[in-house]
Amino acid sequence: MSVENKGDSLSTWSPEQLRLITKIAVLYHEEGMGQGEISKKLNLSQARVSRYLKQAEKEGIIRTTVVQPFGIYVGLEKALEEKFGLREVVVVENIEGASLVASLGSAAATYLETTLLVNDHIGISSWSSTLLATVEAMRSRPRKVVNEVTQLIGGVGSPQAQIQASRLVSHLAELTLATPNYMAAPGIASSKEVKKAFLSDPAVAQTIKSWDRVTTLLVGIGSFPASPLLAASGNALDRDEELQLAKAGAVGEICLRYFDKDGAVMSPPIEERVISMDAKAMKKVPRRIAVAGGVRKLNAIRAALLGGWANILITDSDVARQLLEPPRLKRK
Repeated sequence: MSVENKGDSLSTWSPEQLRLITKIAVLYHEEGMGQGEISKKLNLSQARVSRYLKQAEKEGIIRTTVVQPFGIYVGLEKALEEKFGLREVVVVENIEGASLVASLGSAAATYLETTLLVNDHIGISSWSSTLLATVEAMRSRPRKVVNEVTQLIGGVGSPQAQIQASRLVSHLAELTLATPNYMAAPGIASSKEVKKAFLSDPAVAQTIKSWDRVTTLLVGIGSFPASPLLAASGNALDRDEELQLAKAGAVGEICLRYFDKDGAVMSPPIEERVISMDAKAMKKVPRRIAVAGGVRKLNAIRAALLGGWANILITDSDVARQLLEPPRLKRK
């Protein structure tokens, strides 16, 4: 709040009354006195002090000015929400390298801590360093908030990567006092027959059934080449498969469900072997939070937003600014 010296006013108040209104405004907004203190100092009722403060705003004597601190991007967030029809956007200061992952993770952790609803059912993708940073940055809750935390994609892979994927689910469940549901299958089976065998397993079937109860998605957005964690897990496509998908128009994936530059669902041959929540089911979930940043993922993030894969985005300032610009056409 700031108090302005108004040289002219359309008010019908007398100069004496305006002087008193202005004095009250200065005492309240600039000197930090409470309304009770002002009423005693000026021998006025507290109701009159309150009324005069409202009149000061009406006359333009008091004007509200919000000064955004460095690294806060409320205007940028609003512009993205309006452009892509999103429920909410959180933009963090762009820091290259590993620090960007930590920055996105910290922002996502704070967002989750303040917006989790009682009886939420969280579905989380497995192979994301950013989501791992998110969970590691969260604080434990004193009482149960979330009912279930469920893997949306097969979490079986190479031993070290599998530990991290399981850690995502187990730690988030611990922090929110939720029941964890693990997907005891790979993200990509070696064949259709192997996938069918996994799906017939009672534990796997039970986790798939829990997907129907998910109310909040927490996912990363993948691009080409695959992230180091996904590549290390053994669940990534090989280079030839990635090239074939890229030639077919794919720009990104969520839970190994691929989409083109407009966010339209693709059905590549690999789809027959993928074990994860499908695109149609994901898009039915009320809250779909995507945590992704870095200009390498710009096209994938834009496509995911255009296709309705996410309605809440947590990203960095460089990506946010470029999302507001028209996509650049590739030179042939």
